[in-house]
Amino acid sequence: MSKQAPHFWFEWILSSLEEGKEVALTAKGWSMWPTVKPGSELKLKKIPVEEIEVGDAIAFIRGEHFVVHRVEKIAQENPRKIITRGDANLRFDEMVSIENYCGKVLHPTLNPAPQITQRLFAYLFQLFEINWVRAKKIPSLLKRDSEF
Repeated sequence: MSKQAPHFWFEWILSSLEEGKEVALTAKGWSMWPTVKPGSELKLKKIPVEEIEVGDAIAFIRGEHFVVHRVEKIAQENPRKIITRGDANLRFDEMVSIENYCGKVLHPTLNPAPQITQRLFAYLFQLFEINWVRAKKIPSLLKRDSEF
């Protein structure tokens, strides 16, 4: 069996959502932590953009990636523009339009968005977590470099 290119899967997921199918994705990033942890399975379904409300988690396209963030504001009614932000992020994303909207997260049902203090804690935790992973590699790197 040949390995499919990432672009193939991206297009397949988009077409499945357009057909009204429910699609499962695995979260990879930290931007929705602690609500969504990396490795969590998210089920998406395309519902009409008019039914999206503040507080919902939606998926949208950024480049050739899916991003799942929470709706913070709905800017305009026609054409509808949505402003999102990850639960761990301190700033808003670019506006989500009908063209790059993919679907709504159906499962798991997400808790309400965290307050600013929780967002700051999440941001600091991310910095600590990333640097801790890097720091754990230092002894093996030192050992490897001392062999030369």
